Amino acid sequence: MHLIFYIISPFLTFLYSCFDLRKRTAQIVFVLFFGLFGYCHTFEDSRADSFRKYESFSNYAALEYGDIYDNFRAGEEKDIYEDLLFSTLKLFTDNPHIMMMVVGLVAGIFYMLVVKRFLEDRVMEYTWPIAILVIMFIFNLNFPQLGGIRSFTAFPIFTYSLIRLIFDGKRTAIIGILIAPLIHFGYILAAIVAIVAWLLRIPSALMHYIAIFTCFASIFLDTSSYAGALDFVLGSVGNEAIESRIVNYGSAETDMAFNMSLTTRLIRLNNQISAIFLIALMVYLRRNWSQLHTSPYTSKLYNVLLLFIIVSYALISYSVVGQRFVYIAMVLLYMFMLNLYQENRNATVKTFIYMMPIVCSLHIMWNIYNCYCNTGLDIYYQPLPILMLKYLH
Repeated sequence: MHLIFYIISPFLTFLYSCFDLRKRTAQIVFVLFFGLFGYCHTFEDSRADSFRKYESFSNYAALEYGDIYDNFRAGEEKDIYEDLLFSTLKLFTDNPHIMMMVVGLVAGIFYMLVVKRFLEDRVMEYTWPIAILVIMFIFNLNFPQLGGIRSFTAFPIFTYSLIRLIFDGKRTAIIGILIAPLIHFGYILAAIVAIVAWLLRIPSALMHYIAIFTCFASIFLDTSSYAGALDFVLGSVGNEAIESRIVNYGSAETDMAFNMSLTTRLIRLNNQISAIFLIALMVYLRRNWSQLHTSPYTSKLYNVLLLFIIVSYALISYSVVGQRFVYIAMVLLYMFMLNLYQENRNATVKTFIYMMPIVCSLHIMWNIYNCYCNTGLDIYYQPLPILMLKYLH
C-alpha cells in the first residue's frame, strides 16, 4: 500500500513511512522520496550549494577513473566521490535533475538505514516524547543540504557505520568509517574520533566536565579563535587541495562574507542556544545519574555522545562548516534521549525532550525555508507522475 499511496502523494507517504520503517515498502518509499527531492530541485536559488553543483555538472568534462585517483594522490583533489559520480553519470545524461536524483537515491539508502537503526531502539508504543524525538531526528537529516553532494552523502554513511561499529559490534563497519573521508575530506577528523571511541574508554566523569566547558566556550568562539590550530593542521595534511580549502574557510575575508548572511547569523544563534541546552542537560544528568535507571547500552551511548559533543562544539564556530560535526552528535543525542526516556519516564526527562523543538526552532525553520527555496511547493502536494514529467528532458 505504501507504494500505491506514494504515486498519489509522495510527500505524505514519505512522512508516514518515517514512523514505519520496519516494513520493506516503507523503506523503499523513504529512499525514493530522497531521490525525488533531488530530482525536483529548481536550481533557481543562486546561494544554494545545488546551484553550484548544477553549474559544475553542466560544464563537467568526464575523467577516466584512473585520472581521478591520480589527481587525488597528487593532492590536486580533496576527495574522489564527486568526480566519480559526475564522470559516471556523464556517460548517460547531461540532465542535472537526474544527477541530483541519483545523489538523493544513493544517500537516501544510508539515511534510511540510520533512521531505521534509530527506530530499532524503540521498545514501547509511540508517545508524544518518542514522536518528538523521531521528528527531530528526521529534521537532523538536513534535506536542504542535498546540494552539498559530498557532505550530504558522507554524513549518513559515516553515522550508520559509527553506530554499527561501536554499539552493534560490527567490525566490518570500519569500512564505512574509512570511506567517508574519500567522499568528503572533512570526515578525516570524524573518522579519527570514531576509531578513538571504538578502541579507547575515556573516563566519563572527565569527558563530562570537558563537554560542559566546550559547550560554554563555543558560545564565545569565532573563526579567528582557530588561527593557531590552523597552522598546526596545515603542516600535517599533505594535500594541497585540502590545505587550500582550510585556508579559504579560515580567512578573515571568507568569514566576513559568511557573516553578512542572515542565515549564517541565525544558525550561529541556534548553535549558542543548543549549547546552553546541552549544558543544562549534562548538569542534570551529572547530578542525578545515580538515581536514574540506565542500561549498559544507554551508558555507552552517553559516553560516546560526550566525546562527539566535545569535538563538535569545539569546532562549531569555525567558519560556516564547523557545525557539520554537530549533526553526528545530534544523532547520538536523540538515540540517547530515546533510551533514557524509555528507562526513566519522569517529568524532567520529558521536559528536556519537549524543549528540543523550541531549542532547535531556528534550525527547523531554516530547513523548511530552504526546502522551499530548493524545490518550490510542487513536491509537497502534486502526484508522482506530474512531478516526474516536470524535468524529464
